[in-house]
Amino acid sequence: MNSQERREARYQRRKAKRQKKREERCAALGPLSEVFSYRKMFFYGRKCCNGVRWKQSTQNFELHLFSGTARRRREVLEGRWKPKKCVHFTLCERGKVRPIDAPHITDRQIHKTLCNEVLVPLYTPSMIHDNGASQIGKGLHWHFKRLKQHLAWHFRRYGREGAVLQIDLKGYFPNAPHALIYQRHQQLITDPVLRELADKIIRFSPCPTPGKGMPLGVEPSQQEMVALPSDIDNWIKCQAGVEYECHFMDDFLMTFPTIEEAKRAGHEIVRRFEARCIRVNRRKCKVTPLTKPFRFCKARFTLTETGKIKINGSRDGIKRARRKLKLFHREFKAGKREFKDIEQYMECQSAYYRCGGSTTLSFLEVQNVQDHQHQRWEKPRHDRGPHLHQAGRKRLLRFVPGAGGFGHRYFRGSLPPAGPGGPGGHGETGCRHAGGNGRRPDGRC
Repeated sequence: MNSQERREARYQRRKAKRQKKREERCAALGPLSEVFSYRKMFFYGRKCCNGVRWKQSTQNFELHLFSGTARRRREVLEGRWKPKKCVHFTLCERGKVRPIDAPHITDRQIHKTLCNEVLVPLYTPSMIHDNGASQIGKGLHWHFKRLKQHLAWHFRRYGREGAVLQIDLKGYFPNAPHALIYQRHQQLITDPVLRELADKIIRFSPCPTPGKGMPLGVEPSQQEMVALPSDIDNWIKCQAGVEYECHFMDDFLMTFPTIEEAKRAGHEIVRRFEARCIRVNRRKCKVTPLTKPFRFCKARFTLTETGKIKINGSRDGIKRARRKLKLFHREFKAGKREFKDIEQYMECQSAYYRCGGSTTLSFLEVQNVQDHQHQRWEKPRHDRGPHLHQAGRKRLLRFVPGAGGFGHRYFRGSLPPAGPGGPGGHGETGCRHAGGNGRRPDGRC
């Protein structure tokens, strides 16, 4: 036996061992009746109602959940279940218009059961650790922290020498090939009954082009697309020897010791994507030296000479948030929106910048918050509400008239008068629109 035959024998043994592990993981799930047990379907049916109980369809679904779960389980076990039509609409998320296909809540119950009981246990072992989109315990901010660790490790080894390679996939969801997804089902889901159910969801998905495209808003679609390029991820990590790689849905980022290595790896990775019929946006694929800042998931990363890593959030997001606050102000004055909804929106926006480290300062600068130049007005402690933390209440007061910050621009005259120094009072530091003298130390209102 020569060296080539020994290498082939080792490969066949590894291949047989991997296949055995796949079969063991699929056998651990149990048959279809155990995967779609009444208890599991009822549990995930309740979870489908979280956050949308104001809808009439959700209320009807939860009202008849006890009997409806038994009926849908019978349809799944007998093979008579078929997905219903989705509701199509568009959303403008972070300045980009996205088409959404929302499934009926009765289908969401089956989708959630299939994802959590079949797809996640079978797909997760083959995914790399740095694939952090749409997974429990991970997410955008986890990805930012992981990227900071990668940059710190690179700086300890090579300093600021080297570059980052960024690869972006074009039309990731609309151009997803169904043949590649069916191939993954054939490889990972060894139970033919479970595989037929997973294939049926893909087959009935609302895609404009036959045999291509996955809808946004369907939970199995998210899980399929997160794990779709796992074989390329494993090739990058194991065979190409790239230690630092970040993968967030359709965005890839890798660090290399030299610019030449980054360019060579980029050409090979793009070739492998296109060989699998996954389109790559070559215009957004680029190599950036670490001496310059780069953007990843709309955040700007800067590696300084001392090794400090700065993260700055998206400036466009701040502008959109301020425009939306002006709209909320008009709706609030017209009585169409409650103040707690505005408070919740502001907490969501500020949480993104608080988790970004240095981005908090830039967000407050845009808001023109100068707490040391203003005298805060706070509500009595008994009027704050049990659901608000004190720090959250102080952040909210930046939007309250006369409380400092730019709140008087949007909510002037919206709250009832208060005592001196408060909204509508005659404190020396209040805004002239709120009853103060209108003068600040910098001479502005």
